[in-house]
Amino acid sequence: MRTTRKVSVWPVGLVGGRRYERPIVENGRVVGWYTGWRPDRPFAIDMAGFAVSLQVILSHPKAVFKRRGSQPGMQESDFLKQITTVEELEPKANNCTKVLVWHTRTEKVNLANEPKYHLDTVNIEV
Repeated sequence: MRTTRKVSVWPVGLVGGRRYERPIVENGRVVGWYTGWRPDRPFAIDMAGFAVSLQVILSHPKAVFKRRGSQPGMQESDFLKQITTVEELEPKANNCTKVLVWHTRTEKVNLANEPKYHLDTVNIEV
């Protein structure tokens, strides 16, 4: 996180009813999303899966993270669309192949959206 120049991204464990969700990275660039819910979202990422540099926040004073007015599950995309593009994202966590952040709760983990067979191109320990 501390090396974020603009907006960086990484996998998140135990989120969206899966063991993990992550940006799919090819040649150091985000090219898609490994997610259990709406992979067609512009930024199909949990809010625990990105960081924004203070300089970017200051240079986009009208950018807001809407508590109301966004469709369910679209807050992250609605915010990130105001400040960056997918092409500008900076993949962290070894090109998004390591889970270093978990979405935790004080309840039993729900893996209802976990695919029966491993569909990701990398094997990630959670």
